[in-house]
Amino acid sequence: MNIKLVNKLKEYIKTPQLFEILVQENINQNIYNEFDINSSERTLGNLNNQVVRVLGLREIDEEFYALIEFGANIIGWTVLENSIFIHPKKLESVKINFDKFTTPDFNRQVNINKDLVLSLKGRLLTSKSFIQVDGVQLEMIYLKGKFQGFVYPRDIIRGIDTSDYLNVDESVKLYRDSNLVIDQEPVAETMKATVTLVFLELNIAKLSTENQTSWVNLDDLDYDTSHLDIENSHLQENFIQMQTNERKKTKSIIESLLKRQIELEKNIDKYETRLNRVENLYNNLRNSKLGKIQVAIWERRGK
Repeated sequence: MNIKLVNKLKEYIKTPQLFEILVQENINQNIYNEFDINSSERTLGNLNNQVVRVLGLREIDEEFYALIEFGANIIGWTVLENSIFIHPKKLESVKINFDKFTTPDFNRQVNINKDLVLSLKGRLLTSKSFIQVDGVQLEMIYLKGKFQGFVYPRDIIRGIDTSDYLNVDESVKLYRDSNLVIDQEPVAETMKATVTLVFLELNIAKLSTENQTSWVNLDDLDYDTSHLDIENSHLQENFIQMQTNERKKTKSIIESLLKRQIELEKNIDKYETRLNRVENLYNNLRNSKLGKIQVAIWERRGK
């Protein structure tokens, strides 16, 4: 039993919130219907080792049942005992320093076997959560909202969010990508831009103007970065980020629940309509001339 997880579940029973877990349970354990926790629908199977969202918790006979969502679909209730709690953290734009990168062994343990160097090198990524395994923090990395794998915090280059204003003219070379490879048309005249993201270690920044977003080399800008600080690599849980995420996701979850309920009600109406149709056909046939003759034959045989 994962004691850290159980302690978190006890906490969340008292103060319900949405949260995520990395599923680490018996693949043969049951998943129960979201509307009827006594009705088993399937087993956990290939949901093991997946990141799922917990929508609700119940404690029954000293066991914790979680209503889980995966891939925007509500899966049902299942027991949590050995899974790993996912800690929310401040949302950050990041890149990975592949010059010193080492793949955590935990990736292979949870069947993440792809080559992260090949798939993520040079990409602009997102970090929004982490886990703790054997006392070690592992950061969770996302590409366009899709989870990619676990990375040691020391291997991550962190962007710094800003909202500083400056003027950009046609002499500033602009790029479409954060690797400064794809050129972008320069501005036609001097205009105000907002510096929205800076990677000090990579000497690049992201600019936003009225019509577009661009990437630039910091050396091409008249921009003082001395006020920018890179945060410590030690990861800390951020409940404000969790609540922000919760507000964003609650609407879609409610819509998903309503959609499922409407589908169930439609199916009930469909079955009732079909039953009524069969019943009407039966009554029409029974009351027809041919039907009356057949009923009389059955009654005679019964005697």
